Amino acid sequence: MGMRTRAVVLVVAIVVGVVGCSADEPAPRATPGRSAGAASFVAPALALPRVAPGAPCPLTKSRAWSGPGQAVRVLGEGPLYPIADYFGEGGATLELRPDDKQPDGTYGEKVRWLSVGYTGPVLIRGGRIDGTGRAGARFLYWGEPRDGGWFAVLPDEEGLEYVDLPGATTVSGPGCYALQVDGTNFSRTIVFNAVPSR
Repeated sequence: MGMRTRAVVLVVAIVVGVVGCSADEPAPRATPGRSAGAASFVAPALALPRVAPGAPCPLTKSRAWSGPGQAVRVLGEGPLYPIADYFGEGGATLELRPDDKQPDGTYGEKVRWLSVGYTGPVLIRGGRIDGTGRAGARFLYWGEPRDGGWFAVLPDEEGLEYVDLPGATTVSGPGCYALQVDGTNFSRTIVFNAVPSR
């Protein structure tokens, strides 16, 4: 191999090394398939409440948040909380804008979550509880579809007080919906309304 060829190979190797180690790229996130917790997690039965058509939606109350992470209000009792700031006034009403309508007819709305003091497997499933319709929530950088919902293994890192989880909530259209959030040591139900934006 000539000197010129060696120089080209060396330059290519350096460029590949620099690109592969770029500080701007986020580190790969853990995936459920790589965790022992994922394999041992058994999805509990889905038990959403039911509401008669036209009856008031039994909304989960939002509450002021003074814990770790960025939020003014959260929904539910945790340890995994949807941020109520993404909902309308009252904290449990999701406003459906025409721009958020997806090709399949559902609406996708940005809703961030916080996990505080909990690490390990979590499964989120949902549905409309005052009629027919679908609902779901997913995290943008963690997890995958599994067991009829969104499954993720939240990281266990020393000194990590909370996990910030950008996400999206999807509903079929206006109505009363519930999300069931299951971890290894808790099960919570979050009830919210979806209404057309004004």
